Amino acid sequence: MHPKIVERHEFYFVGLGLTCEENELHTLMPELWREFSRRSHEIPAKPDSYPLDISLERNGTKYSQCVGYPVSSLDGIPKGMKGHRIPAARYVFWKHEGPDIEIWKSFEKIQRFASKQGIELDPHDFKIDETRDDVHHLYQRIR
Repeated sequence: MHPKIVERHEFYFVGLGLTCEENELHTLMPELWREFSRRSHEIPAKPDSYPLDISLERNGTKYSQCVGYPVSSLDGIPKGMKGHRIPAARYVFWKHEGPDIEIWKSFEKIQRFASKQGIELDPHDFKIDETRDDVHHLYQRIR
């Protein structure tokens, strides 16, 4: 399988977020996932949806991440959580089936593919990791 270009429709998303330095992601993201596991039942998730880990923005070495579920609307966001409207966009897609710790290698494949194809990726590094039965569906937004 090779990376491919896909379109995602607009959707709403509710979850727990954090902003931290890139070198803190490896320690803070597992904590965020543990909190999400404890509180995910509070999110009125769309039927048959999967958890999403969204890299909302990179500003220098600071990342804003959010872990949650797609929802039908942004009404009734649980306390301490945030809601986001994710606009329709085109993405480079890749399916990661290896160890979680190697997801960065799959994002590198996406970036090499984009570079070879002359595709400009989102300058804010917007990415979606949708986990489906231990397989990561990775999306990196195209500018």
